[in-house]
Amino acid sequence: MTIFSIISAAFVAAGSGYSIYLVYRNKDKLTNTPGIMISMVIAVITGLLSGSIIGIISGETFLVVGVSMIIGFVIGFLAGHPVGILAILMGSISGLMGGISGAILGVFLQYLNPAILIGILLGFYFVIIGFVIVYIHVAANNKFSINTQELSPFTIIAGGVVLVSLFLFMYSGDLVKIPVKNEDLQTQAKQESSNQAATKTEIDVTDDSTPKIKMLVTNKGYSPRVIRVKKGVPVELEIENPLKNNSCLSTFMIPDLGINNVDLKAGTTKLSFTPEKTGEYTFSCGMKMYKGTIIVE
Repeated sequence: MTIFSIISAAFVAAGSGYSIYLVYRNKDKLTNTPGIMISMVIAVITGLLSGSIIGIISGETFLVVGVSMIIGFVIGFLAGHPVGILAILMGSISGLMGGISGAILGVFLQYLNPAILIGILLGFYFVIIGFVIVYIHVAANNKFSINTQELSPFTIIAGGVVLVSLFLFMYSGDLVKIPVKNEDLQTQAKQESSNQAATKTEIDVTDDSTPKIKMLVTNKGYSPRVIRVKKGVPVELEIENPLKNNSCLSTFMIPDLGINNVDLKAGTTKLSFTPEKTGEYTFSCGMKMYKGTIIVE
């Protein structure tokens, strides 16, 4: 998968680089609205593909979003630079949005079959960037022209039907399900059987002098989801993570207790904290999709 991602990134770099080169070379013919639209298209499609590829390779949401935003912004700036300040602004904003969308998509694609879906996105990229290159050549050379009416809309509709059918086939099969091997199932079963306390929805350790809490990471979130502790008593939290490729759940944090972006690698992670004030504190994954509550009494 890494090799395919590198090859895809090389194609994206070549296609976007050549498109930007054509914009610079034919900047006199791409003024006002045409130049602005071209810079936006180049920026958003490049940001989308770059973010998706980086997201699949890395899986760290914060880093991926940051890098993808920078790539999208730079591409938008370069594509709009020869046209004017408005093209720079629109291209940069489009690049930022494309980078963010691509990064989030890339992180979630880790749950699916990334090679197939990256291939589909790459196909869309070639079609869109191909139209951009053709448009620039047509705009720069009066000898060439394209009659869009010759492009049958039924061809596009047929292509859309094929793609929808492909996605439905992937969804109905094993191509887009979370990959779980037999050894993963065995490991998860052992972890669940040895952590009966962690399978409860709520756990109360307010009467313990040295509370130790076992938490289990599952596909549905963290278990237990409600923890009751005593003010001023140090708490040891032992988090069992039997899952692999779970980028969102593998990041754990309790911001109000000074625990931020802890990487829960496969296995056991031990954390400790001492609640100094009574109240309710939220723990969650890195994207705050899965949450729980710590009640300090």
